[in-house]
Amino acid sequence: MKKLSIGSLLLIVLIALSATVCMGEEEKMTVISQQQSIDYINRVLTYQGEVKVTWKDYILTADRVEIYLTEENTLKKIIAEGKVTIKQDKTIEGSCQKVTYTAPDGLILLEGNVNYKDTLGNSLSADRVMMWTIERKIEAQGSPVSATYIISQGATSGTAGGESK
Repeated sequence: MKKLSIGSLLLIVLIALSATVCMGEEEKMTVISQQQSIDYINRVLTYQGEVKVTWKDYILTADRVEIYLTEENTLKKIIAEGKVTIKQDKTIEGSCQKVTYTAPDGLILLEGNVNYKDTLGNSLSADRVMMWTIERKIEAQGSPVSATYIISQGATSGTAGGESK
């Protein structure tokens, strides 16, 4: 059985954050907050106060979320701040103080008390985590970085029950 890796966290965070912009008519995103403002000239959508972003089976919560769009109405950048949590269908949870996602380079930066865990037992704690979704790599910094990985054992040899013939 293949176990979920910390690299999967990167992809999940990316998907959860990029959900703040509809990718097509079939994909919808819902944002609930206490306050919303739109800066049409600078193409910035700002949500404040108990922000909850829902898309597919992902839920992102934060105190404040800013979404930056390009002139073509595509995603440029997302910043979520203050008690940020990301959940995926009760199997993965992550939290930190700030998440910044820049779409052009696929970079996700998690800052401030970064914690991740999944139902398989994988976990990561750090002060700062940089994730490159295009290159599929991760760098964690902290004092200290703490990671727990569940490693699958290779296939066993012999017959069932340990009997050999």
